[in-house]
Amino acid sequence: MSDEEDLEPLLRYAREGCVGLSVVVVVAEMKAGRGAHFTELTTALLSVVGMLIDRGAVPGDLVDDEPCFVAWPGSKSEILGRLACEIKAMGEIPATGEVCWIHDPATTLGQGLTPRRR
Repeated sequence: MSDEEDLEPLLRYAREGCVGLSVVVVVAEMKAGRGAHFTELTTALLSVVGMLIDRGAVPGDLVDDEPCFVAWPGSKSEILGRLACEIKAMGEIPATGEVCWIHDPATTLGQGLTPRRR
C-alpha cells in the first residue's frame, strides 16, 4: 500500500470525528516494519502524523467546553516536537486517549462529537 492509501481511512475518520493515536499507530507499524523498535516506531508515528498535518488534520485535545476539540498551537515542527517529547516521556507508544487526538478542523464539529475509539 502507498502512503496515500494508508492515510485515506485515517483522514476519513479525522473528518468524521477524532482519531485516537492507537489507530494512527497501526499505520505507523506498517510503515516501520515488523519488529520495529520503540525509536523506529516513534519515527514512523511522527512521519504519519506529519503527513496527516500536511493534509489538514491536526493533533489536539478533547475538552468538555465548546469547542470540544482544541488543536495544538504552533507550526508543524513544533507540534511534532511536542508529540515526540510526550512519547519519549511516556517511554512507550501511546494508546487512544493518551497524549492527543487527531481531527480535521475544516469539518464542522457538532455538540455530539464522538471520538473514534479503536
